[in-house]
Amino acid sequence: MGGLGSVLSFLLLVVYLSLFYAGFTLLFSGFARHFPDGCFLLAPAVWVSCEYLRGHLLTGFPWCLLGYALVDYSSLARIATVTGVYGLSFVLVLINALVASVVINRSRRSIARLAITLSLLGGISAFSALWHSGTQQSTHRAYIVQPNLSPEQKWDLESKLSVLNSLSHLSLAAVSKDKGLPSSVVRVTIWPETPAPFYFNRDPVFRLRMSMLARDSTSHLLFGFVDFKRDPETGAEDPYNSVALLSPEGNLVSQYDKVHLVPFGEYVPYPRVFFFVDKISTEAGSFKPGSRLVVSPLDEEHRISSFVCYEAIFPELVRRSVDMGAGALFNLTNDGWFGDSAAPYQHLNMARLRAVENQRYLLRAANNGISAVVNPDGVVLKRTRLNERTLLEGDFAFKSTKTVYTRFGDWFAWLCLLTTVFAGGYRVWGARSPLSVD
Repeated sequence: MGGLGSVLSFLLLVVYLSLFYAGFTLLFSGFARHFPDGCFLLAPAVWVSCEYLRGHLLTGFPWCLLGYALVDYSSLARIATVTGVYGLSFVLVLINALVASVVINRSRRSIARLAITLSLLGGISAFSALWHSGTQQSTHRAYIVQPNLSPEQKWDLESKLSVLNSLSHLSLAAVSKDKGLPSSVVRVTIWPETPAPFYFNRDPVFRLRMSMLARDSTSHLLFGFVDFKRDPETGAEDPYNSVALLSPEGNLVSQYDKVHLVPFGEYVPYPRVFFFVDKISTEAGSFKPGSRLVVSPLDEEHRISSFVCYEAIFPELVRRSVDMGAGALFNLTNDGWFGDSAAPYQHLNMARLRAVENQRYLLRAANNGISAVVNPDGVVLKRTRLNERTLLEGDFAFKSTKTVYTRFGDWFAWLCLLTTVFAGGYRVWGARSPLSVD
């Protein structure tokens, strides 16, 4: 995309995302006129409603919701096991709104509400720390390959073979020394999201090499690739961003096709509206979304699910796979497009909260970083640095219990949305009622 198109697209995104903050301000100011004291208690529900809408309207863009600020505070972050990330956003806005109420109103009631809220949160935090018995012993092994390939690299047959040899060497570097582990230990080698133009179902050489790698490592092998499937209506060969899981015998166990694609990166949403995109950018993708989530069996007892890159920021998508029976989460991503910005760190923090919400271990493989092993409390046990070529070895465990959030999803966000709608309706009705007093 040229300079002018880039600037205009960026400004368009800024304007669109600003609408949700403007919506919060508009609603809160309206409530403040009609409920001058109660508006501070309504503020967190209004904020969560705006965040929820931002995460779902026009394909959704829930990047850096406010609640992610608490991911490093485990005792409070566990609230997300009940409410999801939206409950953490609610807590942060509630505290700040009550502080604002004390500053503005300077009343005993405002001070009492703030004191009670802080006491309750302190009690929840203490109870969470005492009740939590800690994560179970990690008895299984993961080998996370971080190749650090440039997104700008040009590909030909020689470069593809060189990268494949390098990835294979990295994969076997630590796996081979662990062949003596008990058979009860599940071992998984993880490559990042499509690090090179690999075509597992179309390239017999690549398919054979991957099968041989799985057998040589005697571990399960999880990796990204590009697949093509024929559209029965048009006859066209459509590309899919896919993940394959091979058994230690080299057989294909499952394939997952990425369900939630990146708008304007992997596909153009609402093509009738954005018909001009392909005229200003030669890199707009034409990938097709997968039709279902996949939970893959490693053996009779252990099952996993994988989600690709951008999908990590969608709580509902990840929790559905856990509800389907996944005992551990695997995130394959390529954050090379972010460069040395804050985005790779933000992306990791958002993925960490998926582990908290569902109380699952998270194994994350990134092309250039940040790869990590994350426990069910969102604590990073091991991680790589940004822009390094390495192999990260870490232990993890499978879990079978389901949290409230895993079972019931975004019920809390819906409650906030209904509260906002009800308060808005009451305000409108009260303003029109002949019995209302201004």
